[in-house]
Amino acid sequence: MKKFTVLLLTGLLAAAALVACSSAPSGPSGTASEIADKVFEESGVEPFGMADTIDDEDKMNWYLGSTNYSELAESAVVLPMISLDTRSLYILKANSDGDVDGILAQLTEDIDPNKLICVSFSLEDVVIESRGDVIFMTINSNVEQREALVTAFAGIE
Repeated sequence: MKKFTVLLLTGLLAAAALVACSSAPSGPSGTASEIADKVFEESGVEPFGMADTIDDEDKMNWYLGSTNYSELAESAVVLPMISLDTRSLYILKANSDGDVDGILAQLTEDIDPNKLICVSFSLEDVVIESRGDVIFMTINSNVEQREALVTAFAGIE
């Protein structure tokens, strides 16, 4: 009986470990635009512009610095109306979790402080994060806003 109990407990622990290890972290739910709204709401940062989508190669090149990306399932890009502002927020939804690493690597390569938006910024102003199939990027020279947006993205459902 003792042997059976030990085997049963060992099997249950192994099954629990497999389930825990196999479940990938999920991303926030909703469309890219809804996720951007949640980030702003949760962070307490007022939206600093209108949202746009990346729906053609010209916009992809303008917003992301190149067209070397796999197809995105959805996107929301929030930029200020005044081009002298260095704040921006990007929500990119990959077609699958498997595409995320490639998109992250390409974003890191394409971030150009002199090209990506109309004014220069420091690479210290850039944060890129991902959860599940959702990629979050913000360029924001306001440290408090940048940190609030990053924290909000990490915590929204």
